Parts: sequence; structure tokens; C-alpha cells
Amino acid sequence: MDRTLDWGGGGEGGGGGGRDSYEDPHKPSPSPVVHVRALSESAQESDLIDALQHFGPISFVVMMPKKRQALVEFQDIESARSCVTYSSKGSIYVSSQPAYFNFSTSQKISRPVAEDGRNTNHILLFTILNPVYPITTDVLYTISNPCGPVQRIVIFHKNGLQAMITFDTVQSAQRAKASLNGADIYSGCCTLKIEYAKPARLNVYKNDEETWDYTNPDLSREGKRGLNFSLCRTH
Repeated sequence: MDRTLDWGGGGEGGGGGGRDSYEDPHKPSPSPVVHVRALSESAQESDLIDALQHFGPISFVVMMPKKRQALVEFQDIESARSCVTYSSKGSIYVSSQPAYFNFSTSQKISRPVAEDGRNTNHILLFTILNPVYPITTDVLYTISNPCGPVQRIVIFHKNGLQAMITFDTVQSAQRAKASLNGADIYSGCCTLKIEYAKPARLNVYKNDEETWDYTNPDLSREGKRGLNFSLCRTH
């Protein structure tokens, strides 16, 4: 996956003169939610998480790509304060471009329904775009399991190449979606589009390259999980 992030302070790229045009005319009260502006058009949720996880655990991210903005909810107000304070003195780079940060007027991001209109679920629907290389259960397990324990995988070809992956919890699925959505499994191809799936359960009857139940070792086994991808952040 080709995703290189710059993270540093100072310099001509982000501090000083150009920053004032991005400041809010009002000073919002401190909040766990941070408003992000001046993102690059290519910035993804995972880019924000990579750039900001240094300040503290992140609970939720909402992207507003048409406005090149985002909302980031930290688990606690001190993490958000650290982010905003750092941004006021230096530069935080997101996807190789300095972005601008301030407290949001909201204390929490509303999220009863996923942004794709489907209820959050512990099962994710993966669509693999431009699948130049073979995609197997081994590949999907290796990139997904660091986000949280994978229980089942089913690959199918009804609408191009797609797969459903069951995680142990909704939180693991949310972490996988935030970290992997928009990423390339291999550089320049096999791009992941990830949504919450509709089914409440996946049924798997054999363990092979297209289906696997990791909770049932008694099913017939084929293949080995020997790949070495690291797309998902574990902290």
C-alpha cells in the first residue's frame, strides 16, 4: 500500500502567516471533537488517524471531502486539546499537506447510522477495485486481523470482486473500516472500498481460498496465512 504521511512541526509549510485565514472568528470552548480544514482532496480517514493518533485515542472520524474538512472525536478532551495546541504552534501534516485544527462547537459526533446509510455492523462489505492480483481469504485475513479478531470471510463475484468479513465486535469493524477504506492492498491496485454489510451472520461451510471460518478449525483447510501486510493501525 502506498500511503506515506509526513508528521512534523514548524517550517514554512504550515505555521505563521497563512494560518490566520483559517482561524475561526470565534473561539469555541474546548471539546473532544476537533474541526479539521484544508485537507488534501485525496485525504482518507486512515490518513487522519495516522497523523493524529500521537495525541491520544480517536473514537470517530467524519470526512467532508467536498469541503476538504473533517471532524475528529478523541476519547478525551485532553487529547483534543493537545492536538489543537500543537496545531497553533506548528504544522500537522495529513497526507503530505498541512491541515488546520480547532475545537468543534459539538461535544460529540452523532453516529447512530453509518455514513453509507447502513446501520453499523460487525460484518463489513469489502469491494476490491482494480484487482490485478489474486485476492484470497489469506490476503484479507492478514490485512484485517490486526484491526480486531476476524471470525469469518466469504469472497464472491456477483458485482465484481467483493467479500464480507465478520469481526468479533462492532468496534473492531469500525477500526478496520477507518484504517483500510481507500487503501491499496498492493501499490496502485486492489483498492479497498468498505461499507457496513446488511447480513447479521455469515455462513461458511468450508475453509479454502474463498471462504473461511476461523472459529471452526474442523472444516477442511487449504492454504497458509503467511503474508506480511500491515495496513491496519493497532493503536
